[in-house]
Amino acid sequence: MYVLIVEDSRTQAEVLRDMLKKHGYEAVIAKDGKRALELVRVRNPSLIISDVIMPVMDGYELCSTLKNDPGLRDIPCILLTALYDTRDVARALQAGADNFITKPYPEEYLIGRVNTILSAPKRRSNTDNNLKSIPFSHDGEKYHLPADHMKVFDFLLSAYEAAIMQHNELQRAQKSLHHSNENLNTLNQIISIGNHADDPDATISLLLEKTVNLLGYRMGGIFLRKDDDRDSADLRYTYGITLEDRAIIETSGPIDFRNQHIRAALTRGDPLFLSSDSDGDDLGGVIIQRPEIENCAILPMVSNGGVIGVITLLNGKKHPTLGDEKSFLSTVCSEIGTVVEKVLLLKRLEIANEETNLYLDIMTHDINNANAAALGYLEILSEELEGKEKTYAENSLSSVNQSIDIIANVSTIRMMRERTTALQPVRLDDVIRMEMERYENVRFTYSGTDEVVLADDLIGQIFMNLIGNSAKFAAPHPEITIAVERVGQDVFVCVADNGPGIPDEMKSLIFDRFCKGRSRRSGKGLGLFITHKLVEEYGGSIQAEDRVPGVPEEGAAIRFNLLSV
Repeated sequence: MYVLIVEDSRTQAEVLRDMLKKHGYEAVIAKDGKRALELVRVRNPSLIISDVIMPVMDGYELCSTLKNDPGLRDIPCILLTALYDTRDVARALQAGADNFITKPYPEEYLIGRVNTILSAPKRRSNTDNNLKSIPFSHDGEKYHLPADHMKVFDFLLSAYEAAIMQHNELQRAQKSLHHSNENLNTLNQIISIGNHADDPDATISLLLEKTVNLLGYRMGGIFLRKDDDRDSADLRYTYGITLEDRAIIETSGPIDFRNQHIRAALTRGDPLFLSSDSDGDDLGGVIIQRPEIENCAILPMVSNGGVIGVITLLNGKKHPTLGDEKSFLSTVCSEIGTVVEKVLLLKRLEIANEETNLYLDIMTHDINNANAAALGYLEILSEELEGKEKTYAENSLSSVNQSIDIIANVSTIRMMRERTTALQPVRLDDVIRMEMERYENVRFTYSGTDEVVLADDLIGQIFMNLIGNSAKFAAPHPEITIAVERVGQDVFVCVADNGPGIPDEMKSLIFDRFCKGRSRRSGKGLGLFITHKLVEEYGGSIQAEDRVPGVPEEGAAIRFNLLSV
């Protein structure tokens, strides 16, 4: 049978033609109503399927023209409409259409309508009935509908079928959306667990619990690959499994990745589903030898392209069968793998930090003991020796003091990174005077202050480093001026000395880590770096200037501000 397709969209026309040809129909395409009339007059089709909205001549006009032509009115005509408005039905009836199908349409529905129309006995149009029409008003517009009751009934039945189809499609879409939202919520809950990994073991245990419950299983375990044997994995975490069950699993030994069934799944990174009635290896031989275990899911945890372990889920309500469900489980596995790897890395980092701190504590303790002993002997030697020997002893004494400073700076950096206490009010005068007392050979100019700033116990390091630097570079007769001034919510502090000053090209660099500042005597340059970091953490800023503006050689001035309380 020959079907004429009237459609201005070439793509949609070709899809419809392929659909019809697949079911044994000959199909020809016309790009608009005018071209369709030309083809109809050459060869009458068994059926016309026409779009509504087209250039030159739309579907309504084409249908009306056909039904008003005595030689063409018996050709059945189906209109394809989006059916956004009930007026579409009235206009299609008024044009004389025999049926209509809403877009988009399932293939089986369209072919079913075509088969029904073409297999029905041909009804010769009654001329009187076609000439007669029934006036009808709807939504403020008047229509003239055909008096053929059977046609109207067929048409309304099609409208009802279309409404049911759209309703069912809407329900499917809502169900799919609800299912997608549930899946998204599952993923979000899994991902959110990894964002709060303060306790690695507790985090992974919670992750397993959530996964078991969200995916509808009764119990589960996490097996992680061994570092020294990548072909097997040990049970590390469980949920819902009794101590007896766990003992049985552990007695059975690790999951062997060389098992052909498991290895096949893990190589592809796909979930593996086993049932008690599976062919081949029985369920108990893979996970646990218990008759009440009816099914098991083995979900490989994939991260960075590799499998880091598996999650085993036991006694689920049912195994997933659809591709979408299995695809979702694969996504879940990937997210779980990412979270577990992140948590394990944090755990390893925590252990590494603890070991590093232990080594640093031991090293600091031993070096400080050695420095203290050396310092005592060198002080005695520098007092008793004369000439070159005395100079050698003093140089050695300076080197030991520099070593003590380096150890102190490293300890300060550790305290800066590890401290968790919040900033609190600190009396600035107490801190400044405590540091001034350390330097008996320095002439200080300081009038005192009543200012209170936001800081913590490390604020003394700022003045220790600044005063220490000034005393070192202004030797042998160091003079240091400390000024404090409040401006608004800020307290500005200036520590100035009578040393050689800081060249302009160095002023922006001296706070960088390991910068040697004004001379080679400044060691590793950690002191000013620490000072800069502390000032920033207290909410201020710091800069190097000249004691006498524009004259660097007259001494340096370090200015910084802190937040007032």
